[in-house]
Amino acid sequence: MSVFDAMFGVLFADPNMASDATYTAPGPGGVPTPCRAVFRQPDTDWRGDGVDVTTPSRIAEVRVSEVPMMKEAGTLAIGGKSYTIQKAGRSDADRLLWRLELR
Repeated sequence: MSVFDAMFGVLFADPNMASDATYTAPGPGGVPTPCRAVFRQPDTDWRGDGVDVTTPSRIAEVRVSEVPMMKEAGTLAIGGKSYTIQKAGRSDADRLLWRLELR
């Protein structure tokens, strides 16, 4: 275990930073997998051709150690709401976290 993996373990265990969540793979055989997620809803700014638009986005981060395979079109349920995974990628250098764009 790297120092970064240990740091993420502390972060995701903190109830003020992460929430209980459930990932379900797409399709009829998708088995619900409990995990912890850091969920945020930052604004995204779009600029071009003299038009500025701000839209809300939904981003979640889940540890790869909890959900080794993440598939787009799967769902992530957080706090009683279910979101479809639009894009799943590993954004950190050590590839320890899934960064999920939700809709």
